Amino acid sequence: MDVHQTVRLTGTVDVRSVGELRIQLHAAIDAGCGPLHVDVGGLELTDNAGVGVLLGGARRARSIGRSLVLLDVPAALWPLLAADRLGQLLRVRSVHEPLVPAASRDTSPE
Repeated sequence: MDVHQTVRLTGTVDVRSVGELRIQLHAAIDAGCGPLHVDVGGLELTDNAGVGVLLGGARRARSIGRSLVLLDVPAALWPLLAADRLGQLLRVRSVHEPLVPAASRDTSPE
């Protein structure tokens, strides 16, 4: 049986509001056990600060034996996740797809 915790993040995240995102994400990580699914479909990231928080959250989760899985990733976020090593560090899953590393996602224009 797949037991996991799911949180939904919504709203606009920029350098001014990133602290609140970090607090909420860390609280969810610290409060549970097993995989943490983070639905980011309603999240608008206006700069890289929000991506940094997601990456930091993945590291924090891993440090306490959990995994962090991003769900419903907006198309605008894929290029940021595919850049550098971010896609290798964050796990991503759509509602209808199996778990894949973000770096393996095809980000080429159609």
